[in-house]
Amino acid sequence: MTRKTAASVAALMLASLTPAHYAIAQTAPPQPAPAVEQPKVMAPVPGQILAQEEATILGKDIVGQTVYAPDKVKIGNISDLILSKDGKAVEGFVIGVGGFLGIGEKSVALKFDRLQISPEANGVLHLAMDIKKDELTNAPTFKSKKDQVAEKEADRIRTETPTQPGPASRPAPKP
Repeated sequence: MTRKTAASVAALMLASLTPAHYAIAQTAPPQPAPAVEQPKVMAPVPGQILAQEEATILGKDIVGQTVYAPDKVKIGNISDLILSKDGKAVEGFVIGVGGFLGIGEKSVALKFDRLQISPEANGVLHLAMDIKKDELTNAPTFKSKKDQVAEKEADRIRTETPTQPGPASRPAPKP
């Protein structure tokens, strides 16, 4: 075959290839290696606590826990903590006493220093008080700010709403 003929045959073969043939014949260009992200350097913010200190207790470790009287009788469960207005101190705790399965239970609040906290061998906190259960059952009920506002609103509505419509509350007849 002559050079001219070989070139013509090669040109004819290339012209007869379909786009699918081109894809097979071509190779994908090499992809750049993914950039390796450098680990972010984390810096604590002012006032941040990175780990709980041994001498501290989390609120969630107290709320919901049972409190016992000196005679080992269950008094009730702590339902909430009372913080100072600035949030810097725990002023007291609220404990649910009386009732059965939450029905008839009332809340009583006490200063936090009335609660004796001691860790047990298994890491659980033992909560006790020097007050007997019946003393708390007979104590006045704790009223939160929300309870006080609701009570005042109920009193306001009660005093402003007449119990029976009188002449002043009836619409005047139309002439």
